[in-house]
Amino acid sequence: IGFTSKHEPLWSGELIVSQEFLSHVTLNEQYKPRYSPTFPAHLLSTKLDWSDAFFEHSVQHDLAHIQSWIASKEKILSIDGMNKYLKNGYRALFYGPPGTGKSMTSALIGKSLGMDVYRIDLSSIVSKYIGETEKNLESVFKIAENKGWILFFDEADALFSKRMSTSSSNDMFANQQVSYLLQRIEDFNGVAILATNFKDNIDDAFLRRFQSIVYFPKPNQSIRAKLWKKYFSSFDIEHIDIDQIAADYEISGGSMLNVLRYCAIEFQKSGKGVILQKDLITGIKKEFTKQGQTM
Repeated sequence: IGFTSKHEPLWSGELIVSQEFLSHVTLNEQYKPRYSPTFPAHLLSTKLDWSDAFFEHSVQHDLAHIQSWIASKEKILSIDGMNKYLKNGYRALFYGPPGTGKSMTSALIGKSLGMDVYRIDLSSIVSKYIGETEKNLESVFKIAENKGWILFFDEADALFSKRMSTSSSNDMFANQQVSYLLQRIEDFNGVAILATNFKDNIDDAFLRRFQSIVYFPKPNQSIRAKLWKKYFSSFDIEHIDIDQIAADYEISGGSMLNVLRYCAIEFQKSGKGVILQKDLITGIKKEFTKQGQTM
């Protein structure tokens, strides 16, 4: 209910039905907010499952640790005296080269635990106007606080970069934004995952506040072979030496999916009913070219 004046009686205000209530009543489903200037976040989902992902043992261990906290938080905090020392919130940093599965993994964690994951692209909402960045993000925090969402901050170094000496008003403003986010995420009672390609760009004061820091390397030769075989399982590739391809070309999982798309298009165009090794290698070359690398 909105009030036309604080001195008027309760029922003189305007009755406003929330989108969440309308969604429950008309669609019989939970309301999923969409990206808008007042809600700068997208719902992050995936059709993949854990069986589609291959990680090194250390990464698997770290991800299992995060999931254990989320699934068992109430039991852990109910241990006598534990809630005096531990907060409800959990912060994790995923870092590593592009295409190594940071976003996908965040979506998989939410999917496996029945939690919505909302992706916040910090680079798109950082404002040059004082207070606007904080205002844009505060609405997401407030809604997420009681929804049991996982907040995924992509390109986190766009805002959580190292603070600088305050030699100008712009430096002071940038430091103010970082300080706000440091405190706000630390006070957040849910799960916050930040992703960056460059861990060294993250402010040192904030690194100490993470419960988990997970490095996503480019897949090694063994994992590359598993990924190639998994991604191309819909096609007959017995004539292609996948193990040799995996040995010859160091490439990320995200780039492999681009190669898969290229090969699927060539497969459809040729009408030969088979994926050709030359097309696969051509697709790999295109990925190297995009990244300014040579084969």
